[in-house]
Amino acid sequence: MLVFDGDCAFCNRAVQFILAHEHRSDLLFVPRNSPLGLSLREQYHLQHIESLLWIIHGQAYIEFDAVAHTAAYVGGTYARLASIAHWLPRPLLNFAYRIFAKIRKRIAGRPRQCLLLTPEQQQRFLETSSLEVSQSVGPSNPRAVQS
Repeated sequence: MLVFDGDCAFCNRAVQFILAHEHRSDLLFVPRNSPLGLSLREQYHLQHIESLLWIIHGQAYIEFDAVAHTAAYVGGTYARLASIAHWLPRPLLNFAYRIFAKIRKRIAGRPRQCLLLTPEQQQRFLETSSLEVSQSVGPSNPRAVQS
C-alpha cells in the first residue's frame, strides 16, 4: 500500500507513472490526507513526517525506504537503481529525500487535473478506513516502522 500526497502534482505524476509501468496490479493507493491516510499515519505515529509511506506486512517504510520499495514494485531499471542506491549511506539518502519533500510543491505545484483512472484502477484507490491494514503479517524489518 502506498500512502501519497494527493495535493502534490509531483506525487500525482509519480502515481500515474507507477500505474503506467507496473507489472502487477495489486498495489493499493491512499491519499495521505484522506480519512484512511490520516488514520494510517496516526497508527504508525507518522503524522508529522513529510514522506511517502509504503505499508506492507504491518510495517510502514518512510523516506528512501519507501521510494526503494516503490521502485522494486515497478521493477526493471528502477528496481536496479534503487538497489544500487542502497550502497550509499542511508542518512545521506534520507537527507536528500527530506530536502526534496520540502521543495516538491514549489517545483511541481499543485495538481492541475485529476487522475484519470480506469474502473479497475479506481478500485485500488482507498480513502476510507474500511480496510483493515493489519490483516497481512510478514517478516519484520529493523528499518520499518511498526504499529
